[in-house]
Amino acid sequence: MNQKISDEPQEDEVPRKSGVGFLTLMIFFLVAAAAGSAIPFMLPNLFALEPGSKAGGSPESRNAISVNDMTYVSFGESTVNLDEGRMNRYLRLKMSLQVKQKDRERVQALLEKEKLVLRNWLLSHLSDKTLDEIRGKAGQNMLRREIRNQFNTTLFSDGHDRVYDILFEEFNVQ
Repeated sequence: MNQKISDEPQEDEVPRKSGVGFLTLMIFFLVAAAAGSAIPFMLPNLFALEPGSKAGGSPESRNAISVNDMTYVSFGESTVNLDEGRMNRYLRLKMSLQVKQKDRERVQALLEKEKLVLRNWLLSHLSDKTLDEIRGKAGQNMLRREIRNQFNTTLFSDGHDRVYDILFEEFNVQ
């Protein structure tokens, strides 16, 4: 039994390809995708201005400026039946609008002028909501954003938002 050993592949052997393996390429692409998805979250920190500057700075300095500059305008209370089968659930809501101190008088004047329109929209909007849509923190935050956006659109035709947040003083579902 003399077998000849050679470096050349035999007819039934498949030559191996040299180079980067499939697993290595997959790991490379996964790492690149993870790094690429993190970029949008890192951009605000990359372009932040020096601490103490007006637009950038530390979160503490930005919050200190905005918190002291804000005030609240009461909208009042609204009660509406929710969109449930037998209409046996209702929501009682009391809220205030967060605005800048310098805009308070203007917002109050516009709010008094447009209060009927805003209350009508609010009642209609809330009556389309189900209990599941307003349940929990996520549901309430979504509702606050919808109300804030509509109030800003109705009150300010120049496109500048002056209502920065909606705060629920009462949020009772029965």
